[in-house]
Amino acid sequence: MKTRNTIIAISVICQMWATAALSDPDGDWQLTMIHHPSTAQLKVEERGRVYIYDGLYDSDVKLAMETQFDRVDNMMFVRTKVETPQGETETEDDGCD
Repeated sequence: MKTRNTIIAISVICQMWATAALSDPDGDWQLTMIHHPSTAQLKVEERGRVYIYDGLYDSDVKLAMETQFDRVDNMMFVRTKVETPQGETETEDDGCD
């Protein structure tokens, strides 16, 4: 039974990622997962699944915090990019070395 549940969970996650990756023509599937989650993604989040979003801009993270507040418990953001006043991009030190 445990193996069956694991296989189902992996299948749902793979379908969720594939759907998100194919649905965004610009290739920014992580933003699609945040702002337009599939039914499968919402179901796994309801069961406590956390997705780690990697390398998003701080403005995207702030928008997610404001517009997807009810789902924030299921999100983790790492290597967030910050644009400096000079127009350069830096990665925030998240202490996850």
